Amino acid sequence: MDKTQSGSRSSLLGIFINILLPVLILDYCSAGPANPLERPSGESFWHIGPVWALVIALSLPLVYGIRSLVVTKKFDLMSGVGMAGVLLTGIISIFVIGPGGRIHGATPWLFAGKEALIPLILAAAVIVSRSTSAPLLNMFIYTPELFDVRRIEQAVASGGRERDYQRLLAGSSWILAGTLVASSIGNFFLSLSFMSSVMRLPAEEQQVAYNVAIGSITWWGFLIIGVPILAALIFIMINLIRRLGKLTGLTRDEILLK
Repeated sequence: MDKTQSGSRSSLLGIFINILLPVLILDYCSAGPANPLERPSGESFWHIGPVWALVIALSLPLVYGIRSLVVTKKFDLMSGVGMAGVLLTGIISIFVIGPGGRIHGATPWLFAGKEALIPLILAAAVIVSRSTSAPLLNMFIYTPELFDVRRIEQAVASGGRERDYQRLLAGSSWILAGTLVASSIGNFFLSLSFMSSVMRLPAEEQQVAYNVAIGSITWWGFLIIGVPILAALIFIMINLIRRLGKLTGLTRDEILLK
């Protein structure tokens, strides 16, 4: 199996474990007793209650991220970001779920802030890392697994275009950072909307609705925010290939690794 096929399977598995499976658990398994030690007769076996549903749904991406770290023996930034998000969700849940399943009134703002914070930190890291030996652009898009960076830099040096080359990479970093800032804003209002609807429900319904809202934020965030970000990343990559071709005189096949 080549790297492309292996990477595609890994990405699909990551989407299933980090997004689809937790959303399904939160949506369909949260019904049931709020007390995880209770099990009323007649309850469907998949209705494990909001507490167990939340614990299992949050554990899946956390365990998957730790397993990937152990197997690859490499720290993957995106896996780390995902695990940080899961841990923050768990910490917030511990403090906002009160007696009887009532959700604290500050939850919409806490959750919206958490969802906005991570892409905002990444955007700042992209900008700050531009002047370091390991810019985050190289991790997101301009990776040595996709681009023949050595050949490109040799062609840049032989043509004396180092300044133009650095300007191109800096511009791509700013576009990436702007995309992440837009994601932060989108995450904030999406989370605020879903969590605010939870607060309008009776107290006895809030804990199950809280779980469903987390699943909805995960799923709709992937569709409404994640897909446009993917489109922006593709645009940045296409622009890089085109501009690098003009800068170095290399063909597309020479710029990209097969």
